[in-house]
Amino acid sequence: MTSCTCDFGVMVGPAVMAAGFLRRIQARADGKKRRGDDGTTRDVLDILSGRLEGGRPVLFEFAHWADELRVPVTRLREVVAWLVEHEFLALEGDVDGIARLWVNPSVALAPWTDPRPLASRYRFPYITTAEGGMTAEQPVIVHPYDAAGWDEFYQAHLHMIEDPFCFSSAGCQVHEQ
Repeated sequence: MTSCTCDFGVMVGPAVMAAGFLRRIQARADGKKRRGDDGTTRDVLDILSGRLEGGRPVLFEFAHWADELRVPVTRLREVVAWLVEHEFLALEGDVDGIARLWVNPSVALAPWTDPRPLASRYRFPYITTAEGGMTAEQPVIVHPYDAAGWDEFYQAHLHMIEDPFCFSSAGCQVHEQ
């Protein structure tokens, strides 16, 4: 395993934008004139993505984040349930208001993390947006789980996975563990 003394970002994938698109599409289908989401879906994905560490789940404390985002806990639970239903996340458990969540690698991926085992474990689809965005006939494209497709993703992004961009002005000290 590799660790580092500086800050690395995560690889943010196309599913982050796809989640927002899908919420808007569903809101329109339900006859709502608003955007369909108050930004909380993106907030939850940003929170979880920013806390990724290797191939581990992220613990999400509903009461804490509801307070931070100034939304009711029920709203956060609704958003997480929607994200799980649409396979942007996988929920492994929820004990005493703390959810153990796995992030679909098409949403975000931590440096030095192979997305294939996680994608395989939860049969995560690869979720992306169409080239035309919201103007496309089908703005959100969900590619069902496919081991070969995740291998292609891994090979195409191997340089970023193995040598992520360092955000430290002092440089990085990378350590093999």
